[in-house]
Amino acid sequence: MNLPELAERNATGEKAAIYADIRRLGGVPMVALIFRHLATLPGALEWTWAALGPAWERGQLQEAAWRVARQAPLTPIAAIPRAALAPLGVDGEDLRGIRTVLGAYNRANPVNMLTILCVLRLLRGHAATRSPAARAWTPPPAHEGLPPMGDITALSPEVSALLDVVAAPGEPDSPRVVQSLYRHYLHRPAFLALVVTLLRQRFDDGSIDASVGHVHEEMSAAADRIVEGVTAPPAPHAGVAPVCARFGASVIPQMIVVGRLLEDALHVAEHLRPSRA
Repeated sequence: MNLPELAERNATGEKAAIYADIRRLGGVPMVALIFRHLATLPGALEWTWAALGPAWERGQLQEAAWRVARQAPLTPIAAIPRAALAPLGVDGEDLRGIRTVLGAYNRANPVNMLTILCVLRLLRGHAATRSPAARAWTPPPAHEGLPPMGDITALSPEVSALLDVVAAPGEPDSPRVVQSLYRHYLHRPAFLALVVTLLRQRFDDGSIDASVGHVHEEMSAAADRIVEGVTAPPAPHAGVAPVCARFGASVIPQMIVVGRLLEDALHVAEHLRPSRA
């Protein structure tokens, strides 16, 4: 069972307006899974945005999140040269799409994580201690040409098993979370298999977890500062707390690290010189 979500194409009314604000202020062409799931809980997305949308409007939250993500220490994976991609069916257009996905999610995930950590503080009854100063802010332009996500309800058994290798951890019998970034690569399962293989080493040696721990610590400190200017009424749905705890602790910080590892691996490979015999 996969986590329920409200697809962007199906959003209407206030939910559609919030989705549009998330894309505009995040400088991204898509809405993240955590918000698509909150939209399925009555009143949850609207409550979240009423509380934290103003911090997005000021750019305060985004700038803090991007700074933390840039400074996170990483243990690199192997570079992925173009010569390794061609036999996998990845041509120039596919590679541009892969890069667009990474650029968009590496911009979105830090902001999503910091937002969710702020939500967790509001759920504990935090009240504002100051009034934030007004600030004009212009978001960056969104990435263009984002390939569509594949349909996770129509996967072959082989690809479903592959996604299980990197699907977000959770409690037994809880809905499986297949992170959106991977879902953009479902049309190239051989490339996805390469990605999973390279990342698996870093999962197994503990270095991804170490980076996640650093990201979580720094994002938590940033969340403490941001909520100094935020107050919210009680959450309208009991499901907000457990899903935000799950995404804030593991799902999103893991993808911050994974996204940077993949982007760096493609960037490094572009600058490698072919070896000479």
